[in-house]
Amino acid sequence: MQKKMEFKTKIKSDIVDLSSVTKFFLKDKGFLIKLISVYLKDTVPRIEILEKSLTKIDYSAIKDISHFLKSSFALMGIRCLNEIIELENLAKIEASESSIKEKLNYIIPISKESTVEYERILGDLKKLEP
Repeated sequence: MQKKMEFKTKIKSDIVDLSSVTKFFLKDKGFLIKLISVYLKDTVPRIEILEKSLTKIDYSAIKDISHFLKSSFALMGIRCLNEIIELENLAKIEASESSIKEKLNYIIPISKESTVEYERILGDLKKLEP
C-alpha cells in the first residue's frame, strides 16, 4: 500500500491536468512511463518546429503539427488545447502572420513548461521501486 501511495504522489502537478492520464494509466507504472516517454519524444521536436515558425511561417507544417498535437495535448492535459485547435484552423486558412504568431507566442511557452513538467514526473516515476 505504501508503494501505491508514493506512486500517486509522484504524479501530481500544478502545471498540467493529469486527470486523463491518472484515470486511464495510474495502475500501470510501466505503461505510464512509456506513455510519457513517447509523448516527450514526439512533442519536443514538433514544438521546436513551431518555434521556427515565429520567424518564418510554414502554414503546412503548423497545420500538420497542430493537428498531431491536438490528441496528445488532450490526453496529457496540456492547458492550451483550445489554442492549438485555433492555430490549426488559422493555418488551414493561411491567416495573417500576426494572428499565427500571436497563437504561437501563447502556445509555445505552455508547451515547453509542460514538457519540463513531464520530464520531472518521468524522472520521479523511474526512481520508484518496480
